Amino acid sequence: MTVTTDKLSDETAHKLAQDVQRWCADRWCVMWEPYRRVFTAYPAYDHALHTPIETNSAREVWRRILDVDHVLLQTVAEAIPAHPPKIVHVPPGFLQEVLG
Repeated sequence: MTVTTDKLSDETAHKLAQDVQRWCADRWCVMWEPYRRVFTAYPAYDHALHTPIETNSAREVWRRILDVDHVLLQTVAEAIPAHPPKIVHVPPGFLQEVLG
């Protein structure tokens, strides 16, 4: 059974927004907008990425947050080079001599 925002009190909706924000480990700012009767979410890490998320269901906000996080994870994974960087060994005392 889905509860519409028309049946939610502002206190309950605000609590749901806080719960969703806590569930996503504060990577998102989730708010309840009482005048518009919608949940709005902004990612804390990149405001240009698929923002804002607006919906009238806390469950839908959570689902869409997971979708955007999945896209972000894929973007980050694609940015990682295929080959790991080469490790350069610096002899002991070398930086002391160079930097003084």
